[in-house]
Amino acid sequence: MTERESEQVGRDGFTKMLLERFSKAVSDAEDSLNNEQHQKAMALYYDASQSADEMCQRFLTLLIKTSPSEAYKTILLEVLSWRLRYFTTQYDYHLAVAQTLTGLPRQEWIARLETILVLSQTLVDKLLPHLRNAEDPALCGRIRPLLHDWIAGIRNLVAKLRTWNMASAQASRVLEWAIDQGLDSSPC
Repeated sequence: MTERESEQVGRDGFTKMLLERFSKAVSDAEDSLNNEQHQKAMALYYDASQSADEMCQRFLTLLIKTSPSEAYKTILLEVLSWRLRYFTTQYDYHLAVAQTLTGLPRQEWIARLETILVLSQTLVDKLLPHLRNAEDPALCGRIRPLLHDWIAGIRNLVAKLRTWNMASAQASRVLEWAIDQGLDSSPC
């Protein structure tokens, strides 16, 4: 077996391991929920989500590497950018709903919003390396305003939550991460 073949088997083994880890974590989490072991179920679902995230990154990298042309890469990055637009409108929607509520219902909507923020951060984290390496200069020009809108939305969220005396550590962390990535100036 050549070095390349053994490397491929290693990668295939890793993919199989990720899929098995995901399936086992989901199955064990469901069992934990049925046995009312909620903390354990949460930890297992988190592990499953991490496995799914790793698989997503592997597939995205594979799609980019095996794209037959730069046009295919551009389309893939455009699709991901529209997914980010979806997340951005979702947290705007959740914030609008939360503004109409008070007490515990508002806190529940803010918790949902924080989850969407983390999902959007994960998507941006996956998008950035490919965006920075894209050969199509117009692509960055089309996605840059989206990233600026995304950061502006997070700033707006943090400001609104402060006016409600409901600081969100998660929203602040996502905003800090985005600034650290240079997304408030020129992301690509």
